[in-house]
Parts: sequence; structure tokens; C-alpha cells
Amino acid sequence: MSEMSVVFAGGGCRTFWALGAYTALAGLATTVELAGASAGAAMALAAALGQEEALVAAFCARTAVNPRNLYPERLLLGRPVFPQEAMYRATMHELLDDASLQRLARAPRVRILQACVKPGWLVAPTVASAWWAYAARRRRGLLHGPDVPHRGLAAEVDTAQEAANVQELAERVMRSSASPPVTPILRAPGRIYFDGCLVDAAPVRALGATARAGAVLVLLNRPHAHEAVVGNVRYLAPSEPVPIHKWDYTDPARVRRAFDMGRREGEAARGEIERFLAERSAARST
Repeated sequence: MSEMSVVFAGGGCRTFWALGAYTALAGLATTVELAGASAGAAMALAAALGQEEALVAAFCARTAVNPRNLYPERLLLGRPVFPQEAMYRATMHELLDDASLQRLARAPRVRILQACVKPGWLVAPTVASAWWAYAARRRRGLLHGPDVPHRGLAAEVDTAQEAANVQELAERVMRSSASPPVTPILRAPGRIYFDGCLVDAAPVRALGATARAGAVLVLLNRPHAHEAVVGNVRYLAPSEPVPIHKWDYTDPARVRRAFDMGRREGEAARGEIERFLAERSAARST
């Protein structure tokens, strides 16, 4: 059987499209590694554990009882006005347990890209500048960040299998998704973390060297006119905008539609992905 690694681009709730596409493409190849940034890291972890449907169900259950994405009245109580971080974290902890860690040890490696502010750099101006640069890349249609991260930022890649316990594993995913003000700044000793998309929204670079040199499938979550195949990397994007905003945590029907849309479009792309894998296999053997 062919081999490939799979990268989940960041994009909040839109990444349910990518998870659906991954589900539809299951069985085409042996997965070597998975990688993701921001919410893409959560999707990569669910894919490694075979918990695609469980993740959708758990998140839909939470969005079904959350009527709003903003609660300004909570300011008076000293509580977070955005519910997303608590819901995201609770979903992670619902799906992960000691048995999950045991299954993960036998699963493909999961690489999680994080961005952190270098020691000695002022946090606010550094991150504001990095967000501006990231937005500029998106406007220009660039899928990847520069080879060297933005000034003042460092890239870190955590491997899910190295987490000592469920709490640490969930924290690694949350650090890659830290997007103030919707989710809080996250810290570790000597580190201040922000969304991994500030380094690379589609983090092929997070894969190990061997996986990066083989066939790679990048699952996007926005329509994109980018060339479908670049060297050993195949990009798969939605045919039209995914029907949910990345921070909409109120509508389980939209979550399910995003996932089902990805599954349909992944199934439609099976033949193309099969040809890509066959071509990569032939190229390696010559």
C-alpha cells in the first residue's frame, strides 16, 4: 500500500471540513505522520485516534447548548466573555483519557506546530506585527509562512506522543490555538504561546524529515486557486466556502454540514489522490 503524511491547516471550525475529507480518504494509503496548527492540530489528533465522528458529536453537543459567541455581561462577574476556550478545552478532555494515550502510542506521529515569542521581545508589538503579516499572506493567497518565522517569533513543534498525560496533551493543542482575545494567551516556563498559524497555517514544516520527503496531503479549509500539486505535496481545498465561521460555537447543524461537505468532497477526490500517490510511488522507484 502507498504511504503518505497528512497536514491539517488551521482555521477554527472550518477544519471540520478537512476532518470530513480525511475520513472519506481513509484506506487510500498508510498514514506515516499527521501534523496541524491551531484547530488543525485537534483534527490531526482526532484522526490519529480514529475519533473523527466522536469529535464531531462531542463538539455538536456543546454548541447545541451555547446560544451566543460573546457574553459581555460576564465582565461584571470577572469571567471570560468568550465561551470558545472553555468549550474547546472541555471537548478535548472528553475525548482524551488514559486509553487514548495508549492508542496514540501505536498511532502515526502527530506533530503540533506552535508559535512563541522569543525571550527579550515585547509581546504585544511582536504578536501584532506577526498577525498583520499573517493577514497579508492570506490576502496574497499564500498558503505557507516564510522559511524563517516573523521577527520575534520562534517555531516549536511538539509531538503528541511525547505528552506525559492527558492534561499535557490537551495543553499542547490549546497552545497551538491561542488566539487572543477569543482564547487566552497561554504560557509555559520561559515561553508565551500564540496561534501556530502565525508561523505557518498549513504546516508541512512540522512533519519529520522522512515524512516531509514522502507524499504529503495538505487539507485546507478555504477555497483556493493554488496549484494542486507542488513537488511531493498535494493540496485539497473546499470547492466553495465552508458553511461555518471559524469562531462560531453556537450551531451544531453548521458543524455537521462542514464535516459532511468535507466527506463528500474527499470522496469525490479519491481518484485524483490515488493517481497522485501512484505517481509519487513511481517517482521514488526510478
